[in-house]
Parts: sequence; structure tokens; C-alpha cells
Amino acid sequence: MCYKTHEEDDDLAYFDCLPDALLLLIFNKLHDLKSLTNCLSVSKRFLSLVPFTDTIFISIPPLPKPSNIAASYINNTLRQVFHNLFLKPLRCFHRLMASPKSTTMSFDISCCHSNGVLRIFKEMKSLHLELPLHGDGELGSSNGASFLQWKADFGSNLRTCIIVGATSFQKCNTFSSSAICSQRKEERVFMEETVLNDDELKLRVIWTISCLIAASTRQYLLKQILADNPNIPILERVVISDANKQGMFSMGKEELVEMRNSINTKQEASSSSMERNPIPEVNMKLWYLPMLDLPDSGYVMKGATLVLIRPVVDGMIENNSDDPLVGDEKPFSEAVREMIKVKKSYLMTMSSF
Repeated sequence: MCYKTHEEDDDLAYFDCLPDALLLLIFNKLHDLKSLTNCLSVSKRFLSLVPFTDTIFISIPPLPKPSNIAASYINNTLRQVFHNLFLKPLRCFHRLMASPKSTTMSFDISCCHSNGVLRIFKEMKSLHLELPLHGDGELGSSNGASFLQWKADFGSNLRTCIIVGATSFQKCNTFSSSAICSQRKEERVFMEETVLNDDELKLRVIWTISCLIAASTRQYLLKQILADNPNIPILERVVISDANKQGMFSMGKEELVEMRNSINTKQEASSSSMERNPIPEVNMKLWYLPMLDLPDSGYVMKGATLVLIRPVVDGMIENNSDDPLVGDEKPFSEAVREMIKVKKSYLMTMSSF
């Protein structure tokens, strides 16, 4: 305990009364890299404790003059897919999606380089990177998506990806929402029988490819960070999201160890090991409703679409309402819970790309 006299009252540093374990708990709750680095200069005690923070959040700033190489590559790829999709089967994708040898990032990851501030954290277990907003707007906005969000779980390659999209996404009128929702519940059976036409299906395939490319790019970014920081502690979880919360890439401890081993066994991040890992052949299960009410979130979706993607192993995708990727976020999680109840669905297979 801290004891003080009346004369010492004004000069006492109250943080000195706290045990180290409690200070570390505070730093872990703070977790923002910029704030933690500022704490390093507060006192010698802070300087000695901050490196033992195990939860780090980094908001990555954009470069002053962002490169358009990665964006151009994605746009060109989508145009090729759009042109070829209905001229050839889905198996043409692997010829269209060959990755460039390197990718120029439009954001500054210098803090994640081996000489950056990230190297001071000796017991880091959880790392969350937040990418800046893309200069060209939200993913899918140029392809008819008013709402498009995704979550992807990776190991050495894709394990699961969930995508929710809609052509219109509007706030419900609070006064009339209950009456509208009641009416639309009666129409639910009819809407479930609605069939997607070729153009609508083509649009949703483009949304899916856009999200998978975004997820694959984040895996490539993480691969660079791990290769550049061979002495970084064994992480238990990594999340890479973006400032508008459109997509979330995540990896667990075993998957991170697997990725690091694959880098180390290929001549310490040689050019071949640092290429983008191809998305494997995947099964896609797609649900669709012309109109979807989200009463808990207070929104209405038009052209609501749910896509569940998993690598091909044995057979097609099975329903899994307990998927860990479905978190507490609204309206994403609410849309997933409602859409997965729809009996009619579309099953597709996409080749590796």
C-alpha cells in the first residue's frame, strides 16, 4: 500500500501505488500502439513494463501518395472474370487470378518492419491491424453492393469465409417497422422461392471474388510482417480489419505457427515463399432473399445474399449455425442467422486461383 502525509498529498504519483500486474492489465486494455509508445516516455517504470503488453492494436496510416498497382490488379481481374464467367465454366478462374510477384501496398506498415516499434513487445499474444479506408471507396460499391461485409478464417490457406451482401441497405422506419415485418413474415415463403437470374447471379459471384481477393491480400500482408520479424513472439491470434469494418481476416495460434514454419523452410522468405498463396478450390453455398428485415438492427436489406465458402474436401458444404466467424456484430450476424434459415440455396464450385 501507499502511505502519504498531508504535505506529500500534492506530489504523490498515484500510479506508483499500483502493482505491476495491475498496470499491465491497464496497458492491455489500452492496447493502442500509439498510446503505448507514448507511455514509454512517461517514466522508467512505464518503460520497463510496456514491452510486456500482450495485446496490441495498430491503426495503419495510408501512404501520402498511395500506389494504385494493387487496386488496378483487382479491377482488371474482376473485368476479366465478368467477361469470361458465362462464356466458360467457373474452372477458368485459375487462369485469371495469377498473382503478381509482389504487391505495392497503399498504406504504411513501417511500424511492423524489423526495425519498427513492434519489435519492442516481448510477450505479444494478440495483434489487431486496422487498414485505412481505400481511396476508391468501399469494396463492391462499384458493382451494385450497397452493403458488403465478410469474415475469413485462414490457416496456411483459406478455411472458411462468410460474405453478406445487399443491393440496398436502409434504416427501418421505427414507427411502421413492426407492421412491415409482420406483413413480410407472411411473404417469406413466397420470397424463398424467388430465383436469381443470370445477371443477379453474376453480380454476386463478382462480390464473392472481390472479398476473397481482399482476404488473400491480407494473408500476404501478414506473411510479410512475420517474415520481417523473425524474433516476434509466437502469437495466439491475429486479426486484420479495415477502418470501415467491411472485412475481417483472422488466424489462430496453430495456423500462425504453420505459416511461420512455411516461411522459415523456404530459405528465409525467398521470393517463392512470399508470393500470394492461391485460394484453393472451394465450395460455395449461396442463400438469397429479395427482401430481408433485420428488426434487431433496425435495417431492411434488398437483394440480401449470404455466401458460405469452404475448401473442397469431401462433399459439399454443410450448414453450421455455430460457425465462430459469426460474432456479435450487427447487422452482419443477424443477417447470417436469418439467411441460413432459408431452405432454397445455390451450390457452386470454384477452381483454385
